[in-house]
Amino acid sequence: MGEDELSAMTVAELKVQLKQLGLSTSGKKSELIARIISSTEDVMILDDDEDDGDEPLESIVDEDDDILEAEVFEAEILDEDLIEEVQESSTSNAIRLDTAASEKGQVWYKDGTTIATILVVILLSGVGGWWYLSNEASVFQTAPSRYGDNLQFNVNNGVIQVDGDEMVALLRDAISPSALDDVCEKLRVEFSGSGSASIRDGSLIDLVDPSDTNLEGAVKALDAYGRTWNAVESTLEYNLAADLSGNTWSAINQDSCSSLEWLNRNNQLNIDIKQWHEITERGLMRSETALNFIDAEGQSYSADATTFDGIVGSDSASDLIEGILLPMHPVNLYDIFGLTVMEEGLTGEHEGWGWQIGSPDTIRGEDAIQIRMHHIKIGDCLGRAEMVIWAIPDQPLPAKQMVDISIDKSQKRSGCSLLESEAIDLTFPEGTFVTQYTLEQIDFKRGDDLLDWQQFYATRPMSSDGKPSTSSMVSWVTHLPDNSTVRPFTLEKAVSCVISDSDTFGAAQIALNGDGYVFAAKDDRSGLDPIWNLSWVSSVEAGWVRVTWPGGENCLNSGDGPLTGDEKPEHARNQIPQTYTLALLENRMLSSDRYPDLHPQIINSGQLLEDVQIGYSLVVPEENAVSDWLDDLGFLPDGQVTVYLERTWIEGDIEHSLRVGMDGESARMGGWVLTSTPA
Repeated sequence: MGEDELSAMTVAELKVQLKQLGLSTSGKKSELIARIISSTEDVMILDDDEDDGDEPLESIVDEDDDILEAEVFEAEILDEDLIEEVQESSTSNAIRLDTAASEKGQVWYKDGTTIATILVVILLSGVGGWWYLSNEASVFQTAPSRYGDNLQFNVNNGVIQVDGDEMVALLRDAISPSALDDVCEKLRVEFSGSGSASIRDGSLIDLVDPSDTNLEGAVKALDAYGRTWNAVESTLEYNLAADLSGNTWSAINQDSCSSLEWLNRNNQLNIDIKQWHEITERGLMRSETALNFIDAEGQSYSADATTFDGIVGSDSASDLIEGILLPMHPVNLYDIFGLTVMEEGLTGEHEGWGWQIGSPDTIRGEDAIQIRMHHIKIGDCLGRAEMVIWAIPDQPLPAKQMVDISIDKSQKRSGCSLLESEAIDLTFPEGTFVTQYTLEQIDFKRGDDLLDWQQFYATRPMSSDGKPSTSSMVSWVTHLPDNSTVRPFTLEKAVSCVISDSDTFGAAQIALNGDGYVFAAKDDRSGLDPIWNLSWVSSVEAGWVRVTWPGGENCLNSGDGPLTGDEKPEHARNQIPQTYTLALLENRMLSSDRYPDLHPQIINSGQLLEDVQIGYSLVVPEENAVSDWLDDLGFLPDGQVTVYLERTWIEGDIEHSLRVGMDGESARMGGWVLTSTPA
């Protein structure tokens, strides 16, 4: 494996390679790469006859492993998945770009908009798991999905109950557009409606190469790097009615929650989720979510999100909530059981869920069999997550699915390890989260052609295709290098102004001439004079400053201030990774070939619209008990850099807000979210 391919891998992937080679996993990314290359060279010297062979197939999800798995507490103390989750849990989420001198609002890396909704977080990880009955009425097996499968179902008796100020605040702050601004300490949602789950049956012209007739049914789709793959397209749709209630703020003290009840009845929520799983390795490649919330007065709030490989902008707590609510879609039981004959008393585990086959039953007059499932680690560490599922003959997904989830970190049991307990205490909010609902089939139409996963095709991209060369990566001195040739007021010019003018920029000038660096920055080109808002940190202090450029050689200080307490990040210069330049990442974001759906929303005459702000943020691990343990084990990660675009504009009486995020170290697109609310 060459240096370019190794550089394209994440730190976690490199450490897995080192573990397999029996080598040390400590050190920065460049050291890990050098260690693997050295080991490979040694092996080649010992075995000159070794055949290079074909490059192994790599999982799309694995090669871009910076998005966390949703079900996080599945591992033992040294399990890689848990270590990666704790790494994310221990990173600072208190860094702030905007200050009293600039417009407030959530910044990209603190936003949980992508899949969070007014009622519930719904993910579609795949539909399938179709059933058939053998000659014995009480013996069942699963059968694979088909292109064209379509399940219609009802959603009944839906309830979400949230208690505790921290837990309510988590949902209130994450949801956008929000109907929960008036809610505090207690929230109850009652919902019902209908839904459908289907798999698209594509034609040959929908493939990357129509001559791949064995792949008929799949469709081509773009990934996070703008590469084209053959994928299975699945759709989940919900049409829900909802009544919301809870406590609201005191009329006397707006910062205090009163016992007054807040009511918001007769709301409508429509959710459409499309996902594409790559046909060869079945990895989730892309998701598109369209949400429309209409309140009782007819006001409409909408959000359209495109994400790659998972969830964008969510922290560890909301990741966990999203993971435990995966049962909101009909469970893909073929993934769990395969062709195992399901008989009463059979037990097992699948990806953290324990299951047991129950006794034969009937549902709507038809033979059925019950399956009980429970999430093992949630039961040990956070309460319970349980399902009861009914399967009937010749049906695709469970004919009925009852869900019961209760989350409260005070419910930890002895099965929760010390490391897991510490991670939960550090990151998970106080309070309880309870949800119950039932999905019940209305109708099912069986598709024609069998969906055959793991088929290789000649046009399948290689792992290094579509990625910038690692030779283009640069090291930081005081900031992420900009190098733009189209924006006249570059980040270099702003930082140069600060460094050279002590009278104007004071503490920021001292910091950047010492061991300080700019950990976050955002530009503003919408006014007469362009501005860079810089957030900096040194080993002594931290602060922010707005650098305005009226033209010429000098800059103005249009506002500054300190960052203290939770707003002050760790000073960790040794954990700043190499990144691509801001200009290179900007050019990739602007590409109409890589991201054709995004392009018209941010481009004018080949350049960024003036009201589009570009920026970046560096997040490094906080110093706490978990990060100390990770450091001792050699797993403490480098910092993570996100480059983002933000745009807000008004059309008629609707205000639109767009956010786009890309990984600064890999040039991997995270996704974008467009929200629309009454102005």
